[in-house]
Amino acid sequence: MKKYYTLFILLFLVSVNYAQLNSETLIVDKAWVNDSEEWSDYSYSGKIVFSINSQSEEGSFRVVNYDFLYDFCEGKAKFSNKTTYSTAEFSHPRKIATQTDKQGIVNTTYEGTLIFQADNDYYSVIAIVTLLEKGGNYLGAKMHLKESSRKEYAFSLKSS
Repeated sequence: MKKYYTLFILLFLVSVNYAQLNSETLIVDKAWVNDSEEWSDYSYSGKIVFSINSQSEEGSFRVVNYDFLYDFCEGKAKFSNKTTYSTAEFSHPRKIATQTDKQGIVNTTYEGTLIFQADNDYYSVIAIVTLLEKGGNYLGAKMHLKESSRKEYAFSLKSS
């Protein structure tokens, strides 16, 4: 009986480690905003974190940072709990285009739903996201709302 418990604990630890390997956490190194066709450096309080789970749909991810997400949605969501702006899930992505540049960086553009949800609060917007990848490593991301391409955000990413 003791061997079964040991085997169960071993399998549990292996599955937890395996699940952690399938998720990649990326931290924004630099951020830029394009407002009225002029790019400028932009800093947010706290870190902007992208989490990409290899088990979920291609192109889907989770992004965490209150200030960035509030700006991205232009404060339109009226949440009863303001911390709902802290996390959003980019889900149901539909690949629009894929392009490889001269340096071998693959630019893949997706259209999907950016969903904010916590308890009774729910808000979603359609976003256009371009992920830059080379050799299985994510190098950057660009995002803007589909309905308004007036403001566009770009990020350089590094693994944590």
